[in-house]
Amino acid sequence: MKIVKLLLAAVLFVACHKTDYVQVVPQEASVVVSVNVAHIVQEGDLANSGLMQFLNRYLGLITAGDAKQQLRHYMENPGDMGIDFTSPLYGFKAGNFVGVTMRIDDADDVEKFIGMLASQGIAQTAPEEDGVKQSILLDDIVMSYNSHTMLVLANAGDGNVMQTRQIALGLMDLEKDFSFVGTETYSQMEKRGDCDVVAYSNGAALSEDVLGTLYSFIPKGVRLVDLEVFSAVAFQDGKAVLTADIQGKSNAAKKLLEEGNKNFHKIEGRYIQAPMEGFAVWACLGVKGSWLLDQLKRDEQAKMLLVALERAIDVEAILRAVDGDVAITLPKDFSGKQMLSQDFMLTAKVDNKDFMKDVDYWRDTMKEYGMSMTQAKDNHFVLKMPEYTLNWGLDGDDVYFASAKMFAANNISKRSQLLDPLSDEIKKQQLYVFVDLENLLSDTPLKLGIVNKVMGQMKSLTLKSRSSNSVELTVEIKDSSVNFLKALLQ
Repeated sequence: MKIVKLLLAAVLFVACHKTDYVQVVPQEASVVVSVNVAHIVQEGDLANSGLMQFLNRYLGLITAGDAKQQLRHYMENPGDMGIDFTSPLYGFKAGNFVGVTMRIDDADDVEKFIGMLASQGIAQTAPEEDGVKQSILLDDIVMSYNSHTMLVLANAGDGNVMQTRQIALGLMDLEKDFSFVGTETYSQMEKRGDCDVVAYSNGAALSEDVLGTLYSFIPKGVRLVDLEVFSAVAFQDGKAVLTADIQGKSNAAKKLLEEGNKNFHKIEGRYIQAPMEGFAVWACLGVKGSWLLDQLKRDEQAKMLLVALERAIDVEAILRAVDGDVAITLPKDFSGKQMLSQDFMLTAKVDNKDFMKDVDYWRDTMKEYGMSMTQAKDNHFVLKMPEYTLNWGLDGDDVYFASAKMFAANNISKRSQLLDPLSDEIKKQQLYVFVDLENLLSDTPLKLGIVNKVMGQMKSLTLKSRSSNSVELTVEIKDSSVNFLKALLQ
């Protein structure tokens, strides 16, 4: 709840080059985020957005009289709060403390703004100490400020407000040698300063959700504390681009990250024209099969699929023969919840066909598991399992696996043209995922009007990676002439 209150406090300031105001961020901060408020407000047309209308209504509920008009004035003229919004806002987490720091442009205007909040019972003043003025916002959030810095600090743990006040006073007097601004990590963030949002996180501070997304890019043996993850978001006309880079802090981590790239190749592009019309997801990876097998074993759902297939065929032997492009195509009704009951088509380049010599043995031994396999033609088979049929086989140097429905669709459907314009870009990558959001969401039964509005603007999502420790995610909307953020906030 305290974090929610802190975000609300930040909105009070934000809604409406760098100096030592960033120096209050401690060196040991595990997460640091910079936000280019001015650019976001301008490009997102925040003043005329639906979000601002909502904030106006909400803030109107907690204020009355002259204060209501004053708040509306601040929302329309945020510069009058005394905050310099042309300088980035910085948020950070250090231990249990979560903070936001902003550059002050006019301390007198800050005083007036806080006075207005105090008149409504939203904030209360605290004694000045060592030239730093303090105010308590929403009972447990501490606002500390002087002539050039505003620090908003909260304890996300069980600490009390008096402790938070003392920590805030210490941060306001922090020397550069003990500050985040004196680190190489800060310099790395500065290099990404042309983006709207830039974030740093120590690997050990990453959430479980983020780790679940990045685990395939983190080699075995690398300690999370030896990793730094830099990410950035840029809102552009027609799209939003998110980048993430994983870097090693220790020599051992750097070496393991470099070695991880040896498992990958540039995509050859052999399956770019393979997806049939109406597909929703196409993913391609230039990879050695031994690495792919290892990753599949780390995922519980994929591991279940491997165990099921191993009763019939030696899928591990097949995967070890893979060396090159691996591509999977999914239809728009694919849910991904139960792999063996879904439709998919996977194709991979193999560097040898030695595993085919064991096909007769597989066919004989699978019977005890209630499975059977018939040969459709040379090196093409139909594997029947309880409640599921899988087609697989060799087509030249390509091994394929496909559900019965996708195998049939592949034979009768026309080829999609969606990937053709992306061919050159795809071949520069080691990983490329394309999601046709326009097709995937066309029949989605959504009830919420705002959700329907946002989803209705979506065109596509692409995920690409040129190395095992770098990834870029792009979300495109249908109207390429309008800023992505503006389109969503209106």
